[in-house]
Order: sequence, then C-alpha cells, then structure tokens
Amino acid sequence: MKAQKRVLLFVVLIALVVMAGCGGKTPAGTESGNNTVSTGTSAGDKASDGEKPEKVVMAFITFNKIPDSMDRINEAVSKLTREKANVEVDLRPYGPVDYSQRVNLALASQERMDLFLPSLGEFASYVSKNQAYPLDDLIEKYGKEMTAMLERDFGKDIYKATTMNGHIYAVPANKGFAIPPQFVYDVDILRETGFTEDDVNSIEDLPKIYDAVRNRYPDMIPFVPINVSPTETNLVLYLRCAYEIDLLTDPSGVGVVIGDSGKVVNLYETDIFKDGVKMMREWYQKGYLQKDVVTTTSNFMEMIQAGRGFSTIGGYSGKESGKQLSAMANKNIEMKRLVPYYFDTSAVNSVVWMISSTSEVPEAAMKFLNLVYSDKDVLNTILWGIEGEDYVKVDEHHVRYPDGKTADTVEYTAALCSGLMGSESLQYVAEGVSWEDVEFKLKENRETKRSPYFGFIFDPQNVKTEFSAINNVKNQYLPGLLSGALDPDEVLPRFINDLNAAGAQTVIEEKQKQLDKWLSEQQ
Repeated sequence: MKAQKRVLLFVVLIALVVMAGCGGKTPAGTESGNNTVSTGTSAGDKASDGEKPEKVVMAFITFNKIPDSMDRINEAVSKLTREKANVEVDLRPYGPVDYSQRVNLALASQERMDLFLPSLGEFASYVSKNQAYPLDDLIEKYGKEMTAMLERDFGKDIYKATTMNGHIYAVPANKGFAIPPQFVYDVDILRETGFTEDDVNSIEDLPKIYDAVRNRYPDMIPFVPINVSPTETNLVLYLRCAYEIDLLTDPSGVGVVIGDSGKVVNLYETDIFKDGVKMMREWYQKGYLQKDVVTTTSNFMEMIQAGRGFSTIGGYSGKESGKQLSAMANKNIEMKRLVPYYFDTSAVNSVVWMISSTSEVPEAAMKFLNLVYSDKDVLNTILWGIEGEDYVKVDEHHVRYPDGKTADTVEYTAALCSGLMGSESLQYVAEGVSWEDVEFKLKENRETKRSPYFGFIFDPQNVKTEFSAINNVKNQYLPGLLSGALDPDEVLPRFINDLNAAGAQTVIEEKQKQLDKWLSEQQ
C-alpha cells in the first residue's frame, strides 16, 4: 500500500505541475485573456442528417476515484458531441498504477482503443513502434479549432514538439508548460527562523536558511527529496534551467547540449554536474538531508505532513501550486522560483494525446479530440461531470462540489486530470484557485525562452541495448550522487567510467548524428 501511495503521489504532483477553437478562421473572442469559444463545428465536423454517429474509445488516467459505471458521463458527453460532430464516446478511466499497463496491453493486443495518453516521456518510442497514427491530414481537416487554441496559448511552433520523420503524431495537452524549479517550503517554519521569501533569491541562499532551521528544530530535516524509490532531488532540473541545457528528449543525461553550442556531450562529465553534486554532498554532510536519504520510503509530502520536513525543490507551473500542496499536506506551503524555466522539446511532448495506429475511426477520433480542446462544455463534462449533480458553478471560471460532497464522495469527478486534458484556458477551476494564475501560465508559455533545438526528438531505437546498460549504471550511482550520500570526488569518476563501458559514447554519437541531420533540415 505504501508503494502504491508513493506512485499516486508522484503522478498527482506531475498533474499539479502541468495543470492547471475556433474554425478555419480564429473566431472572435479567442484573443489572450478571453475564453469565449465557438461551440459550433467546422465544415468537416458537421453531423449528417440520418448518419449513424461513430463511437470513439478514449482511455485516460485519473487521479480521482473511478465510478462503478461511466454510462451517465458517457451519455452526457455524447449528447454534446453527437450534435457538434456526429460522434459518441466511450470514456475509459484507469488509475495511475494500472494506466500504462492497460494502454500498452490494448496496443499490443489490438483491443479497441482510439485515443490514449502515452506513458510519460515515451513519445518517440510509440512512434518508432508504429503505434501512433500520423495526424497531419486529420488536424488540417478536423482539428482547426484545436490548433487555433494551441497556437493562441503557446505559439505556432507547438507541433514541432510532436513531429517525427516529417509527420505529426500527437497533440500536446494545452496547459502551462513552463515548470521552473521552485523552493517549496513550510512558510510557518521559515518565519520562525526570522527569514522571509525575500531572503531566497537563488539556490546559494538556501544553506543559511537550512542552518537556521536546524538550530531551531534539531529533529527536522531541512531538505527532503520530492520523491523516493528512486531518490529525486530535482538537481538535474535546476541545472538544466540554470545553465540552459537541452536533454534532447532523453532524460538519461547521456548526450545533452549546453546553450547553443550544437555539441552533444555527457552531462555527467561536465563541470556543471560535478559542481552540482558537490553542493549536494555539502548539504548532506551538514545534515540538511536525512542520513538514509537513498533508502528512505518517506517523500517530501509524507515528511512535511508529519512535521518532520521543511522544504524540497519541485518543478511547478504558475504561482498557485502551493495552495494545492497546502491542502494535501494540511500545512501552510509556499514556493519561490529559483531560476526561470528553459523550454526544450520534452517540456511539450511529455504529455500528449495520440490516435492508435489500429483505430478504425481516426477521423471520428480527431473530431472528438478537437472538441476536447476547443469546446468548454465537452471538456468540463469530462473533467467535472454533470452540473448540479457532480459540481455547482460559482462564477464564469470557478466551480465547487455540491453541498455535503467532496472529491471522494461525489459520484463523478476527474478534476485532478486537468493538466492532462484539453485546453487549460477553457477548464473550470476549483473555488479559491486564482484564475489569474491560469492566464499567467499561458503568458509564460509564449514568453519563456526556447532552446534552439526545440522540435528535435531523439529516436533511441538504434541504441536500445546501450540504453538498457546505461540505465542500470544510473540506477546504481545517481540516487547517491544527487542526494549527496556518495562522495563525488570518489564516486563520480567510477560512474563516468561505467557509463562509458555501457556505451555512453555510442549514444552520444548517435544523438549528434541525428541532431546534425535535424539542424540541416531546419535551414
């Protein structure tokens, strides 16, 4: 049960990080800050009189409870989509523990599944295995409203992040993509030390805070990993943003580009990484992290709930995530941005929607997906259920559960899926959540600095054997290095040697080859 709880927490935190058309011409009212959308249909979407609607099966991950029956919600959504696009839907929610297995099994067995969310960060793998339908023509014919929303909220280059071999294979969830590293802390404890958030302007300011916490609360852990099994301190996220490092859609770190150099290097051989793990080693030796940090089963949320932890570093979009964490932990949690975010391709194509290559109704699937992104009624029925039964409107943007009901007792809600579904600018938000924060996140989408390699997607198929060996080496060394439990002066050289023995140079050469080819095609 505890392992399951950790998986759930991890994915919920991802959802918090990421959460939260239109016609051939962009309709009036879709300019930034105005969320009026057309509920009509484009020419390719209109229902034909007497033509039987096509049914679309959509698998989605939910962090809320799964109802015994989806019939009521399926009919409510289908009532809208039959009128707007002559399609019906069979929504199939799965929990975070089961979702990837159920999707992959359906794809392997050719079980009926038209729309799905691929495993986090595995976009290229699904394309390489021919499990994703090419969407170019479908988007052009049936996805104009969806594209208008995506381009308005992010930019006209958004499909670059889901294009491989000249074809678009997925549609990114339209949300706040910028998830900069943030200092996440118990504000009541911070104030008792005599410091305020104004005293935190960079990661170098944290040791003085941690010393004060230890002096006042000797039994409290100043810095706790955001997640465990494996230990995750988000050091790499911090380094990536602080030094403008593009991971080239591969989180292994073996083969990155720093700045605009165009040269693929091993992150772990750079002075940037060496200095980073030396800093973590100093934190560990000073007692900022618990001694059993590599083997502990208690993550940040559990530690702060128990009053044993003070802070972590997390990647969160917008400014309101602290309120959601506060509600989860029953503590007063706030956050302070350490460095600006840096957009690479993975920031956009980690959470995407694909149409299965075996779908027999790809046109209907795209018509339905178009409505999920561009029609407020369709989207919010999927997320919140039926008005008056599952939620109550508070104002134009805010809703709450009916009197006497909560997320656990209401008959249906998928509200925690908001960062994975449709357009955040059309979603209702819970009462008390700032709507201005949604607008802030979308503004950051348009203004955050992009890597010069935005749109490059590494295909790992030629080095799958090397990646398997590299991952084994990483699992052996990285948790201890990233948490400071291992001495980098002693261990880092061994880590690098073992990576090279596992084939790191082969991976780097393959990435450089693919990157050079991609760069030549951009000119």
